[in-house]
Amino acid sequence: MTLMKWFESKAQGLVIVSLGHGDLLLESLCQVAREANIHTGVIMTGLGSLTLGRIHSVVTNDMPPQDRFLDLPGPLEVVGFSGIIAGYEPHVHISLMDASGKFYGGHLEEGCSILTLSEISILRAPDIRIVRKLRDGNAIKLLDWEPQP
Repeated sequence: MTLMKWFESKAQGLVIVSLGHGDLLLESLCQVAREANIHTGVIMTGLGSLTLGRIHSVVTNDMPPQDRFLDLPGPLEVVGFSGIIAGYEPHVHISLMDASGKFYGGHLEEGCSILTLSEISILRAPDIRIVRKLRDGNAIKLLDWEPQP
Protein backbone atom coordinates (compact mmCIF):
# COMPACT_ATOMS: atom_id res chain seq x y z
CA MET A 1 0.00 0.00 0.00
CA THR A 2 1.30 3.44 -0.85
CA LEU A 3 0.66 6.61 1.14
CA MET A 4 1.68 8.75 -1.85
CA LYS A 5 -0.54 11.70 -2.75
CA TRP A 6 0.07 14.64 -5.03
CA PHE A 7 -1.65 18.00 -5.26
CA GLU A 8 -1.54 20.51 -8.09
CA SER A 9 -1.90 24.24 -8.55
CA LYS A 10 -2.79 24.43 -12.24
CA ALA A 11 -2.54 28.24 -12.14
CA GLN A 12 1.06 28.09 -10.88
CA GLY A 13 2.12 24.87 -12.65
CA LEU A 14 3.18 23.49 -9.27
CA VAL A 15 2.83 19.89 -8.05
CA ILE A 16 3.35 19.04 -4.37
CA VAL A 17 4.06 15.38 -3.53
CA SER A 18 3.54 13.78 -0.12
CA LEU A 19 5.09 10.38 0.68
CA GLY A 20 4.76 8.32 3.86
CA HIS A 21 6.44 5.44 5.65
CA GLY A 22 7.39 2.61 3.29
CA ASP A 23 6.90 4.54 0.05
CA LEU A 24 9.81 4.38 -2.39
CA LEU A 25 11.24 7.80 -3.25
CA LEU A 26 12.44 7.55 -6.86
CA GLU A 27 9.77 5.07 -7.89
CA SER A 28 7.09 7.42 -6.50
CA LEU A 29 8.55 10.40 -8.38
CA CYS A 30 8.41 8.36 -11.61
CA GLN A 31 4.78 7.47 -10.89
CA VAL A 32 3.83 11.10 -10.18
CA ALA A 33 5.53 12.28 -13.39
CA ARG A 34 3.32 9.86 -15.38
CA GLU A 35 0.09 10.35 -13.42
CA ALA A 36 0.38 14.15 -13.39
CA ASN A 37 1.56 14.19 -17.03
CA ILE A 38 4.81 16.02 -16.23
CA HIS A 39 6.85 15.46 -19.39
CA THR A 40 9.32 18.23 -18.50
CA GLY A 41 9.75 19.81 -15.09
CA VAL A 42 12.05 20.89 -12.30
CA ILE A 43 12.17 19.12 -8.95
CA MET A 44 12.70 22.23 -6.86
CA THR A 45 12.73 20.97 -3.27
CA GLY A 46 12.72 17.68 -1.45
CA LEU A 47 13.08 16.74 2.20
CA GLY A 48 12.26 13.91 4.58
CA SER A 49 13.85 10.81 6.07
CA LEU A 50 14.79 7.33 4.82
CA THR A 51 15.08 3.85 6.30
CA LEU A 52 17.44 2.96 3.46
CA GLY A 53 19.37 5.17 1.06
CA ARG A 54 20.74 4.00 -2.28
CA ILE A 55 22.88 6.44 -4.25
CA HIS A 56 25.69 6.45 -6.74
CA SER A 57 28.40 8.95 -7.41
CA VAL A 58 31.34 9.19 -9.73
CA VAL A 59 34.83 8.73 -8.29
CA THR A 60 36.75 11.25 -10.36
CA ASN A 61 40.24 10.47 -9.06
CA ASP A 62 40.07 7.16 -10.97
CA MET A 63 40.86 7.23 -14.68
CA PRO A 64 38.55 6.60 -16.32
CA PRO A 65 36.05 7.83 -13.69
CA GLN A 66 34.14 4.99 -12.00
CA ASP A 67 30.59 4.84 -10.67
CA ARG A 68 30.41 3.96 -6.98
CA PHE A 69 27.13 2.62 -5.60
CA LEU A 70 26.35 3.02 -1.90
CA ASP A 71 23.64 1.29 0.13
CA LEU A 72 23.22 3.35 3.29
CA PRO A 73 21.31 1.97 6.27
CA GLY A 74 18.99 4.39 8.04
CA PRO A 75 17.82 6.27 9.72
CA LEU A 76 18.92 8.96 7.26
CA GLU A 77 17.86 12.59 7.20
CA VAL A 78 17.20 13.92 3.70
CA VAL A 79 19.00 17.25 3.80
CA GLY A 80 17.64 18.07 0.37
CA PHE A 81 17.32 16.99 -3.22
CA SER A 82 16.54 18.50 -6.58
CA GLY A 83 16.56 17.50 -10.20
CA ILE A 84 15.05 17.60 -13.67
CA ILE A 85 12.23 15.60 -15.20
CA ALA A 86 12.77 15.01 -18.92
CA GLY A 87 10.66 12.65 -20.98
CA TYR A 88 8.74 11.76 -17.78
CA GLU A 89 11.98 10.45 -16.20
CA PRO A 90 13.33 12.13 -13.04
CA HIS A 91 17.08 12.66 -12.65
CA VAL A 92 17.64 13.50 -8.99
CA HIS A 93 20.66 14.26 -6.82
CA ILE A 94 20.24 13.90 -3.07
CA SER A 95 22.11 14.90 0.11
CA LEU A 96 21.76 12.63 3.14
CA MET A 97 23.00 12.70 6.75
CA ASP A 98 23.29 9.63 8.97
CA ALA A 99 22.80 9.48 12.76
CA SER A 100 26.51 10.19 13.37
CA GLY A 101 26.36 13.41 11.31
CA LYS A 102 28.20 12.02 8.28
CA PHE A 103 27.02 13.43 4.94
CA TYR A 104 26.55 11.54 1.68
CA GLY A 105 25.52 12.84 -1.69
CA GLY A 106 24.95 11.55 -5.17
CA HIS A 107 22.52 10.33 -7.76
CA LEU A 108 19.27 8.94 -6.31
CA GLU A 109 18.74 5.26 -7.10
CA GLU A 110 15.70 2.99 -6.82
CA GLY A 111 15.03 1.32 -3.48
CA CYS A 112 15.18 4.34 -1.14
CA SER A 113 12.42 3.71 1.40
CA ILE A 114 10.72 6.53 3.32
CA LEU A 115 11.05 6.42 7.12
CA THR A 116 8.56 9.06 8.28
CA LEU A 117 7.73 11.30 5.34
CA SER A 118 9.01 13.05 2.27
CA GLU A 119 7.68 16.27 0.74
CA ILE A 120 8.58 17.34 -2.77
CA SER A 121 7.75 20.33 -4.99
CA ILE A 122 7.83 20.06 -8.79
CA LEU A 123 7.44 22.93 -11.24
CA ARG A 124 6.02 22.06 -14.64
CA ALA A 125 7.65 23.38 -17.82
CA PRO A 126 4.70 22.88 -20.19
CA ASP A 127 5.96 25.06 -23.04
CA ILE A 128 9.14 23.03 -23.63
CA ARG A 129 9.77 19.33 -24.15
CA ILE A 130 13.16 18.12 -23.04
CA VAL A 131 14.46 14.55 -23.39
CA ARG A 132 17.76 12.82 -22.74
CA LYS A 133 19.61 11.47 -25.75
CA LEU A 134 23.05 10.79 -27.09
CA ARG A 135 24.32 13.74 -29.07
CA ASP A 136 27.47 15.26 -30.45
CA GLY A 137 29.47 12.05 -29.92
CA ASN A 138 28.99 12.11 -26.15
CA ALA A 139 28.74 8.67 -24.45
CA ILE A 140 26.24 9.96 -21.87
CA LYS A 141 22.68 11.00 -22.65
CA LEU A 142 22.38 14.77 -22.41
CA LEU A 143 19.34 17.02 -22.31
CA ASP A 144 18.06 17.98 -25.72
CA TRP A 145 15.03 19.60 -27.31
CA GLU A 146 12.14 17.40 -28.42
CA PRO A 147 9.75 18.89 -30.96
CA GLN A 148 6.13 19.23 -29.83
CA PRO A 149 3.99 16.30 -31.02
